[in-house]
Amino acid sequence: MHIRLAAGTTLTNVEGKDVLFSVKSGDSYGLNETAARMLRLGLEVDLEQVVDRLADEYGVERKEIRDDFEELARELVQLKFVLVASSQGG
Repeated sequence: MHIRLAAGTTLTNVEGKDVLFSVKSGDSYGLNETAARMLRLGLEVDLEQVVDRLADEYGVERKEIRDDFEELARELVQLKFVLVASSQGG
């Protein structure tokens, strides 16, 4: 799985907090530090690399990272801030 920002969506830092903003809808979504780290990594690399890196960084089980990332991705897809593609070329 790989994620990317939806068209018209930006990820910016406002007063030390990462925020997604949709130019299309005018909606914004504030991210806590962990969610922002997950999202930024997810925009750069695929799910397995996100899981590996964050499990090492935070010292937690890979399954916990995977579950948290997938939950974040589902929420952001539902809110139309990101799109998800499978690793098999979606």
